[in-house]
Amino acid sequence: MEHNYPREMIQNIPVPILKDWRCETPSPNNDLELIEDIMKNGITEPVEIGVGVFSRRVRLNTGNHRIYLAPRLGMTALPCICRVWNYCTFNNSNGDHSFSTPYITKKQEWIEKEYWAAPNTVLDLFELMKNMKIK
Repeated sequence: MEHNYPREMIQNIPVPILKDWRCETPSPNNDLELIEDIMKNGITEPVEIGVGVFSRRVRLNTGNHRIYLAPRLGMTALPCICRVWNYCTFNNSNGDHSFSTPYITKKQEWIEKEYWAAPNTVLDLFELMKNMKIK
């Protein structure tokens, strides 16, 4: 599914930060096909990070396979965008995973309409980078 993401809101996030939020059991995928596509076309869509400002949880709505494959392709960061609402889950079809985090900087409040945001406007990237696990 292709989206018209606001390009100015896409930022590169280190893979070790994203790894902590990935689905441990992603859906079956043809990894070789995805590797070939990335090698030919690069990453064409950002990883979508769901940010729940009311629930104080995050999850990867897309990108679980890219996060798994990125280090194998020599990539240290991936383009990302945040989808912000009260809860972080927009679609359970890619797994039922979400994670509590103290790194949401947006005030805990009920919002009426979801929106796209640059990661650095809703997540404390500095603290996340200080605490990321490099494996």
